[in-house]
Amino acid sequence: MTALLIETASAWADRTITDMAGRSVVIADRVTRVATIGPVPVLNSFVFALGEAKSIVNGLPPNLSGPRWRLQYLVDPDIARLPVLQGGGGAPLVEGLVETKPDVVLTMDRQTIDLMARAHTPAVFLAWRQPEDVKAVMRLLGRIYDKAEAAQAYCNYFDATLGNIGERLARHPAQRPRVLYANLKRMTQPHLIAEWWIARAGGRSVTDGERSTEALTFTREQLLAWDPEVMILSSAAEVAEAYADPRLSTVSAIRNRRVAAIPTGVHLWGNRTVEEPLTVLWAAHLIHPDLFKDWDIRDEVAAFYAAFFKTPLTRQQIEDILSGRP
Repeated sequence: MTALLIETASAWADRTITDMAGRSVVIADRVTRVATIGPVPVLNSFVFALGEAKSIVNGLPPNLSGPRWRLQYLVDPDIARLPVLQGGGGAPLVEGLVETKPDVVLTMDRQTIDLMARAHTPAVFLAWRQPEDVKAVMRLLGRIYDKAEAAQAYCNYFDATLGNIGERLARHPAQRPRVLYANLKRMTQPHLIAEWWIARAGGRSVTDGERSTEALTFTREQLLAWDPEVMILSSAAEVAEAYADPRLSTVSAIRNRRVAAIPTGVHLWGNRTVEEPLTVLWAAHLIHPDLFKDWDIRDEVAAFYAAFFKTPLTRQQIEDILSGRP
């Protein structure tokens, strides 16, 4: 009997992991309740990719709960009914968070870490500075959920997909069209990571340089001087506006009808997202249609959602993702 009690206690003992800030965090042996605080859709997407959507205990905050995030509700319908645990500015609602009794809080915000320490709630810091850090995040979550094999399956998919895209592009190394990813309303290239996925998709980003800021602001005169051959914009509405704008009529991408809206799945594909391999493949299709015409992006999206998010998609849902419509 004593041996059995010892064995049972050991099976449910707390354990210590090291998070991405180098902190030692004591967490429960079995994690079934997780709160995501900060950029909630991004954090949720990581949890989704391990097939653990049901473990999330919080809903989307007010500023991140509109139609653009409809796929979050598709993968996890429960989040529509779950309590909101942070304000529109990103600060956690500590009292409500503690009341939900999560086994662990996942965050990319250092201040949240400090608040959770004072509330005696375990918090794990996740960092995503470089594009391939997505794999480090997934492996850490694999340890938290005790799903190392599922995390590695995602990492293998990431590497295989990027590798296959790279092999095709290597056959035509000189063909690197000029590409602009932009929010034209704000006249910005909004996300630094776009420099990476444009290059990996076989394009030459006109905004690529030595910048360290997340967003880069430019003028209409600069846009005309860059003369991008492909333009990827923040929404389908912006695509229509770009085609209708006489001031842009001389731009190669406009003249040749090579303007598209960035897709949106559980997160905007132009941002840092667990759907990054799909972003690169979609962009490669757009930039090099002849090289990738036999690799069906729609089939790839369906397979990804089924394998990692445990969510079957209809053809219409796939078209909605790829359309960039909110």
